[in-house]
Amino acid sequence: MSGSDRRPDRTSDDPDTLHAEFDWDVVSPSVAVVQMVATAADREATELSPLIETLDPDALDELFSHSSGPDSAVSLSFQLGRYAVTVTGAGDVYVRTQPVRS
Repeated sequence: MSGSDRRPDRTSDDPDTLHAEFDWDVVSPSVAVVQMVATAADREATELSPLIETLDPDALDELFSHSSGPDSAVSLSFQLGRYAVTVTGAGDVYVRTQPVRS
C-alpha cells in the first residue's frame, strides 16, 4: 500500500480486524480508508461506493492534518457500508472485516 509502513495484517487480538499503519504526510486518511476497505472487501477501490456518501473525505483529511503524530490521541470511528472503520492520528487504520450487525 502506498504510504503504509507495512502490508495490512490481521490484529492478533481480533482476527476479523484488518490493520495497517500510514504516514499522514505521505497518504491522506481518506485514501487510506478507501484502500483498506477495498482490501477487506477483496475489491478494487473503484468498485466501492464513493466515500463521500458516508462522510466528507476533505473533513476527514483536515481533522488528521492538524492532529496527527505518534502521540496523537485523536481517533474517529464510523461505519462504511458493511465495515466498521477506525482511523487514528498516529496513522493507524483498522477495518473490521466481518459485517457489522445493525
